[in-house]
Amino acid sequence: MMQRPASALRRLLVVSHPCVVSVNQAVYVELAERGWDTVVVTPSRWRHEYSPRTFSPEPLEGMEGRLMPVTVALPGRPQRHVYLARPAAIIRRLRPQVAFLEEEAFSVPAFQWGRSLAGAGVPFGVQADENLDRPLPWVARWIRRYVLARADLVAARSPAAAELVRRWGARGLVSLVPHAVPGWERFPKARANGTFTVGFAGRLTKEKGVDDLVRAARLLDGRTRLLFVGDGPLRGELESAGTPSCTIEVRTGVKHEQMPEAYADMDVLVLPSRTTDRWAEQFGRVLVEALSCGIPVVGSDSGEIPWVVGETQGGRIFREGDAAELAALLNDLRADAPGREAFARRGREAVQKLFSVAAAAAALDDALRGVAGDG
Repeated sequence: MMQRPASALRRLLVVSHPCVVSVNQAVYVELAERGWDTVVVTPSRWRHEYSPRTFSPEPLEGMEGRLMPVTVALPGRPQRHVYLARPAAIIRRLRPQVAFLEEEAFSVPAFQWGRSLAGAGVPFGVQADENLDRPLPWVARWIRRYVLARADLVAARSPAAAELVRRWGARGLVSLVPHAVPGWERFPKARANGTFTVGFAGRLTKEKGVDDLVRAARLLDGRTRLLFVGDGPLRGELESAGTPSCTIEVRTGVKHEQMPEAYADMDVLVLPSRTTDRWAEQFGRVLVEALSCGIPVVGSDSGEIPWVVGETQGGRIFREGDAAELAALLNDLRADAPGREAFARRGREAVQKLFSVAAAAAALDDALRGVAGDG
C-alpha cells in the first residue's frame, strides 16, 4: 500500500484494552502503513474471564516500538479498569494530533482519557459496540453524557450502535466503522467425514444459545455431529448431552491461529445467541471468521447477527430460541451442498470487502482524518 507523504504524517494516540491481545492490533498496523504515527496505550497486565492468571501484551509484527503498556487497576474489567499513570502527562509527552479510545463511552477509561484529551485540546473518538439501551448505574450514564458531549468522533461498530449513540447525545461525527476480523494466511480445505457437522465457536453460556443448538440437532434427519469450540460454564453439560444419533465434541484451548483448522471440520457454523435484558449479540465475530474460511453460517435474529448475515449473504437467519425452525434450516442445508457452497462463496467475497483488516482500517482512517482536519 502506498503511504501518504511525510507532510501528511500525523501522530495518533490509541487507548485500547483489546490490544492486550496481539491479533487486535492488526488495524493499527494497517493505519501505520497508511501514514499514521501510531502509539497504542494498553494495560500492562490483563485477565481473561476464564483464567485467573494475568498476561502481558505482546506486539503484533509491525507494532514493535508502538505499544505503551501502562499499569491499571482492575485488570480484566473492560468498563471499570483505571490507568494508574496520569493521562495528561502522557498526552503532553506524545503530543498527538488526534486520539482514538477503543472503549465504550460509558466506561471509566473513556472518561479518564477523554477528560484529559479535551483539556489538552486534542480531538478524540470513542467506539460504540453497545446495541441495547439497557439500564446503567447513574455514574455510567453521567460518564456517557460527559464523553459523548466532548467526543469529536464515535466509531459505531454497527448501525444499531450508531442509532443509539445519536439518541444518547453524541455531538461529533458518528461513523460506521465495523470491527476488523483478521484473516489467516492459510485456509485448510474443508474435511467432509461423512457425518453432517454443525459447529459453534465462542463462550459456552446460556445467552449464546448452545442449549437451543443441542435441541435442534436432536431433531435433525440422519446422523449428526455437533462441534463446540470454546469453553464456559456449560461445558460439562454439553459434553454429556450426546445421543447415538447426535455425537458431541467440545474442543477447548484452541488459539486464534488454530481456528481455520476448527472451521474446516464444520459443514455449517451456527450462532444461536439469545437476547437478555442486558445483552444482545453485538457483532458475531465467528460468523465472519467462518465465512472467511469458506463455511456457510446460520444465526439467530439476536442483535447484529441479521445485519452481518444480510450484508454478507453468507447464510440464513432463524427466530432466536426456536429450535424447530433452526432444525428445519439445518435439514435444508444438509440436503443442499450446492446451496452451502453458494452461501460460502458469496460470504467470503463480502467479508473481504466489509470486515477485513484493510476495510476496517480504511473506514477508521477516513473518520480520524476527518476530525483531525485532514479529510
